[in-house]
Amino acid sequence: MDALTLLREQAANADNLLLQTFESVTPDQAGWRLPGSAANTIGATFFHCYASVDEITGQLLARPRLFETGGWSERLGYDAQTVWGFEGKQDPGLLLAFAREVSAAASVYLAGLTPGALDREIETRRGPRPLGGRLSVYLVIHQFQHLGEIAALLGCQGVKGLPF
Repeated sequence: MDALTLLREQAANADNLLLQTFESVTPDQAGWRLPGSAANTIGATFFHCYASVDEITGQLLARPRLFETGGWSERLGYDAQTVWGFEGKQDPGLLLAFAREVSAAASVYLAGLTPGALDREIETRRGPRPLGGRLSVYLVIHQFQHLGEIAALLGCQGVKGLPF
């Protein structure tokens, strides 16, 4: 298996599991915070996952973020710069709609890549890095990292964290 095929499969698996886990989240669960906890809400964490994917694919495609062009700030009531401070009830249906839009765009982007593209250097906040490594971080590692947080926060609320 080549690296691009592996990246596509891992990104699809991370995306599918994250979406499946969030599909049954209620507004109360999405906005819940353990008293005295500094943990982020499930809704804010889920949004952050897809806002990050939107950001990297937007940069790579030299297009505005879907968050901006789709009016998601108003629709979701989120300020992308202060999402971690988001309090109150959140609309899981709208969060899922945003996530699916971003997911579809990321899938199209990955489908258009050639294996050699993964070695191309891209500019990042920490200097030039290989495209394949950055995509792996944003589309796989980051998603699974936050999936674990979401599952744990669901478990703290007494519900099943993962769909299996």
